[in-house]
Amino acid sequence: MARLTLIQGGKSKVERFEALIGRHYALLYRTAYRFTRSVPDAEDLVQEVCVRAFPRLDELERLDQPHSWLLCVMRRIFIDQRRRFDRSHVDSIETTDPACFVADGPGPLEETESALWSRRLDRAWRRLDEDQRTLLALHDIEGYTLAELMEITGLKEGTLKSRLHRARSRLGKLLKQDAGGAPLAARGAGGE
Repeated sequence: MARLTLIQGGKSKVERFEALIGRHYALLYRTAYRFTRSVPDAEDLVQEVCVRAFPRLDELERLDQPHSWLLCVMRRIFIDQRRRFDRSHVDSIETTDPACFVADGPGPLEETESALWSRRLDRAWRRLDEDQRTLLALHDIEGYTLAELMEITGLKEGTLKSRLHRARSRLGKLLKQDAGGAPLAARGAGGE
């Protein structure tokens, strides 16, 4: 009796890679955006992860959770890029675009306060260091467990807990420092 040998075929390496990344692309992009707070930078970061992942496709296909490996690589690339940028870049004075608060007509108080809160949160988020941003984004926003973070970062549980606590505390302090202007509702309706 002749023995049949199955030949795997039908999918090229590119098609296999597209299928693998396609399953995780939304997570990769969302996380990259949370790291960078910029659409073009997030796209570049995801692209760089894909460039690094493509040669390791066979290895990634054997992993139970390839997204952990992809996020680990993304985190390392982001930190490396930030360090390179910080060494070579001089910040300019931050300009506030008043046009972002101008509306065609009077807008609801809640929309204005929401926009102000978003700006305050964004400013505070940008002042966190890259390690604090990545941990808060992965744990508090994306919902990764400590066990998953241990796999992604290579840190021990106690270290992760203390770093998360310090990151949350720092974010809270930065938000309090930035709260120089009281919310509009607290100023009264007289426009004082």
